[in-house]
Amino acid sequence: MDHSNHTLLQAGSQTAISDRMRELLARAAQDHVYEQRTQGAILDEIRQRLEGMEWLLREVRERELGGLSGTLETVNGRLEHISSKPPSWAEALAQHVDAVREHVDAVRRRLDTVQGGIDGLRGGIDGLRAGIDGVEERVRPVADLPNLWTDLGTAGEGVREALTHLHAVLDGTRQVAAQMTETATRLAQMQASMEAAAGRFSRLDKAVAELTQRTERLECGVLDLSESLTSAVEQATGRVEEVAGRIEVVEANLDDRLGNLDRRLGAVHGRIENVDECLGDLDARLTGLDGRLAALDGRVGGQDDRFDGMEGRIDARLASLDDRMLAIESRMLGVDNRIAETGTHLEQVTERLDLVDDHIEAVNQRVGQLPATLDLGELRTRVAQAVTALQADQADRFAAVERRIAEASASLPPILDAINARPDRDEFAAAVSRRLGALEETMLALAEALLRPTRAKD
Repeated sequence: MDHSNHTLLQAGSQTAISDRMRELLARAAQDHVYEQRTQGAILDEIRQRLEGMEWLLREVRERELGGLSGTLETVNGRLEHISSKPPSWAEALAQHVDAVREHVDAVRRRLDTVQGGIDGLRGGIDGLRAGIDGVEERVRPVADLPNLWTDLGTAGEGVREALTHLHAVLDGTRQVAAQMTETATRLAQMQASMEAAAGRFSRLDKAVAELTQRTERLECGVLDLSESLTSAVEQATGRVEEVAGRIEVVEANLDDRLGNLDRRLGAVHGRIENVDECLGDLDARLTGLDGRLAALDGRVGGQDDRFDGMEGRIDARLASLDDRMLAIESRMLGVDNRIAETGTHLEQVTERLDLVDDHIEAVNQRVGQLPATLDLGELRTRVAQAVTALQADQADRFAAVERRIAEASASLPPILDAINARPDRDEFAAAVSRRLGALEETMLALAEALLRPTRAKD
């Protein structure tokens, strides 16, 4: 038998095999625990990174999108405020128009009172025609008021153009199309309010036209009232100029606000593009993480396959070791059986030795009977010497046999252990059986040799 590849079964008995198996199992368990720990650490790291990505997405959603939604809400609120409540410049313009209307009404009332006294002054109108030229020169700025209204119309057209530009800018935004439609409707309402203001201006033109007509009718009788009328007209022109200046300021403010709104919309558009880029980067990172998770799943599957293969190999090795242990146990049972047979052979030898003792006792008895039958003293002495010599020789031989049996019984357990540990115990058992057979034959020959003289004498 070749046991070069099976070092587990050499000179270490079953304790070495069990220790080696425990060591292998402990090493496999340690490797399994180490791989589980490494995989747990990798999974924990992946979990932490996923939590970090979720936190980053949450922060982006809470900060950037929240700020953008807040900005859109503020813009929407401002547009609603503008659409629901007219601007301060429109209110101021309406107040000024109302003040001019009140002043015109006051002038109209004064002209009505003057109209009652004009009937008594008709006789002196011919003398006052020389002063009408000066009055006409003074009244000429009143005729320039339609030019101012045309300027206001052009300013209104500029406002309309600014509104169209605002519509174009609002149409350029993608994310706030619905809100811009609402803004367009509200701006249409604002335009309607501006048209209402234009209607007020037309009524003011009508009032001024009526005023000019009345002044033409009263050319002959307004010498006494020329100074007051001139001052009133100057005040009216001053207020109209002030209104025109305020309208220009309002136009400048409106242009500034429209520019600010354009810049803010551009900034909002840029921030929306930045958010889109960030979301694209996040999508790319998430796809990368998905790939890495898939690769990690593949690696974990490979590790599972390796563990399965390792478990299969360990099971195969354990099965082979179980088979070998069963073969060793069967061989040990054979050795035990042979040792039992050897014990039976030894018992047979002891029985034969007992028979030899019986024969010796019979010989002694016969030797004791010889003096009665034979009176020869010399024969008695010879027989006694032969018997004593034979007894001494047999006693020495029996003592030697007993010592050897005791030594054999004392050295039997370590010999059995050594036999169990030896790989060639079958051959050894066969050799022991042969030697025991030879010993048995030797003992039988010795017994026959001891019994021969007795039989010859008999």
